[in-house]
Amino acid sequence: MSEFRKLQVWQKAHLLALESAGFARLISRKRRGLADQITRAADAIPANIAEGRGSATDRDFARHVTIAIKEANELENHIQRAVDGDLCPRSQYEALTVATVEVRKMLIGLRKRLIERA
Repeated sequence: MSEFRKLQVWQKAHLLALESAGFARLISRKRRGLADQITRAADAIPANIAEGRGSATDRDFARHVTIAIKEANELENHIQRAVDGDLCPRSQYEALTVATVEVRKMLIGLRKRLIERA
């Protein structure tokens, strides 16, 4: 098993990406472009954690974590657009938003620790 899989934040981000894919499928008939953006942003979060975990330095890992935070912000924006456009039930929007915020908070904490160690 690769080291990144041991990180709780990667595990939660991976689940978020899977949940986001289901959410995107729900809205894809109405807004294919938005569904694609949701999938791309959600997939980028755990991918950046995995890529950063392979970095040689904590500073470089922190850079990848920062990108993952930006992707979480983008994902939250796209989810908001979906609910505002009446493309999904509010309950699904709320659950996905809570998960996105949780992952972002974990990423912010990880980045802080990495920068302190760098």
